[in-house]
Amino acid sequence: MIKLKGITWDHARGYDPLIASSELYYKEKGIQVDWQKRSLTNFGDQSLEALSKQFDLIIMDHPHVGVAEASQCLMPLNDLVPANILNELKISSAGPSFESYHYHEKQWALPIDAAMQCASYRADLMNTYSLPNTWEEVFALAKTLASKKLYIGMALCPTDCLCSFLSLTAQFGSPIRENNKVLNNEALNNELLVEPSVGIKALSMLRRMRDVFHPKALDWNPIALYDYMAEQNDIAYSPLAFCYTNYSRAGFRKNILKYHTAPEINNAVLGGAGIAITSSCSNVQEAANYAAWICSDVVQSTIYVNAQGQPGNKMAWENKQANVITNNFFSNTMPSLTNAYLRPRYQGWPKFQTFLGETIHAYLLHDTAPELVLEKLQAAYTASYLIENK
Repeated sequence: MIKLKGITWDHARGYDPLIASSELYYKEKGIQVDWQKRSLTNFGDQSLEALSKQFDLIIMDHPHVGVAEASQCLMPLNDLVPANILNELKISSAGPSFESYHYHEKQWALPIDAAMQCASYRADLMNTYSLPNTWEEVFALAKTLASKKLYIGMALCPTDCLCSFLSLTAQFGSPIRENNKVLNNEALNNELLVEPSVGIKALSMLRRMRDVFHPKALDWNPIALYDYMAEQNDIAYSPLAFCYTNYSRAGFRKNILKYHTAPEINNAVLGGAGIAITSSCSNVQEAANYAAWICSDVVQSTIYVNAQGQPGNKMAWENKQANVITNNFFSNTMPSLTNAYLRPRYQGWPKFQTFLGETIHAYLLHDTAPELVLEKLQAAYTASYLIENK
């Protein structure tokens, strides 16, 4: 019997649908797929190269595709999945999810899960308050809620404050783009990380969030934020965090969270996850067949979404039953997913991204001057391209 071993991340959204789908795949195909899990932090930061030596299949974050290309730790799927099936998966991709794993003419993963930063709220606590459409309306709501001893929540741990910085700079007109090259140690073309005025504006807004939103925001990732919102009763709304359909389902936590588009709707950071095949996989074609199967319309719209999954396939996002069981999670947030901001994916980005998050988090903790923060980030950003020119 053929056995495949995979690694995902430790949450119902990342684990449960894989188990349920793999059980069905075994019944249909006689091929066993065993899944292990790692923490959400390790999902974003752990070495792809190290994982590739231990597993056949990896659930990965798209900013790592440049590392995959440079290290050759993953198998490009172009020669493993028939062109017509790849095209079908591309057409049915939710937002830019398929594109996020397509890099330098190669498809490094298939979108098994789709997400982006968006808003969430407790309908019972929001009561008659209108959902904000702009950032100024968000801060006006914060003032109104404060008079009722309620808060706005935010996830501002290092990983998430960096993503919010990226969303804000993109919304403010200076998105960080991957089209910079370095020649003879000099940055060319789009050498700026971000226009200074936009960078200052984004950093200042994050500090404003720190000051008026829930005081635990600097400690929280989205899971910690949503767990708190669902169990406690002092956060009515959150404007920007990676969405998790699980919290919109009856019975997952004490209280249901509803989801909505991010303020301004467009250019919220794309999240989600892809399924990739490692270079150490001993049954490459079987792994590719499984990956294409689990990302298909029929699987994603049925067993995958029913088992706590957040599909990467837009057919599932548009599925009536999927929206019934999630209080319209998918239909309510689809505009932000369709217009999500795609992060850079070059080889040096993951390491720089970690530095970016740590630096912005330190800025929020210690009130560093924003101008000095931008100077530090600019130097690290320029240096992050040098690895590709060695």
